[in-house]
Amino acid sequence: MANSFWQRLIHQSLFQFSIGKRVFAPSLFPTIVFLLLLPTLLRLGVWQLDRAQEKRDIQANLIEKSAIDAISLEEALKQNNPDQASVVFLGQPLTQEFLVIDNQKQGRQLGYEILGLYQAEDYTQPILISRGWLPRKDFYQKVPDIPEFADPIIKGNLYLSKGANQVVASNAQWEQFDNKHLIGQFDMQTIEEKVAQMGYHIAPFVVRQKPEEESPFVRNWPIIASPPEKHTAYALQWFAMALALVIIFVVVNTKRLKFSASKEEI
Repeated sequence: MANSFWQRLIHQSLFQFSIGKRVFAPSLFPTIVFLLLLPTLLRLGVWQLDRAQEKRDIQANLIEKSAIDAISLEEALKQNNPDQASVVFLGQPLTQEFLVIDNQKQGRQLGYEILGLYQAEDYTQPILISRGWLPRKDFYQKVPDIPEFADPIIKGNLYLSKGANQVVASNAQWEQFDNKHLIGQFDMQTIEEKVAQMGYHIAPFVVRQKPEEESPFVRNWPIIASPPEKHTAYALQWFAMALALVIIFVVVNTKRLKFSASKEEI
């Protein structure tokens, strides 16, 4: 008796109204599922829109900061948030050994990010300089030909956004080709460990060099790793799923009206 009662309760229509020759009559169970899922999907969509706006605000702030006239490294590091601060400093490269980060893209083309070690005059620790991006010539190329690092002046932007990635760090494998150390992905912890093996203890940030007309390096740096457009796309996906849920709920709970007719004998 109890099972029968619950079955009737679950399958019994909560309400119904006619739509032309059809009737919309949702039962209890699909209605509960619908009412639980729809607000969740909508809330996730709104959350992604909020994240997109946050990223737009961060991006605008960082772009504005990077465009300000360059300041000394010491002055930049005194700021509350020195990320993307435009800096200029004197010094000299420490070595012609390079760290090569594989699988880096510019548009649709794969290539490498090249990192060098530099000693600034007004900073005690060696600094990791991202010299820029070089293209991969073909599938068989392991490492690129890297121009000599001889810059007496570094003009660039501080980059503190790349932190430790435990997944990358636990699977990191270095390959050495003469003076080039190749790794598949960037991980600051792994980079620091490798540079320590080379005899240097680097500063906990990277300086990305600014574009130069005569340079063979491409220096088209993304301001943030995950752009606002990505979150907007995620939001559209959540809203599309919410719309699909509404359509499915209506279709599943809408049935054609049955008409009974009596036949008259002639």
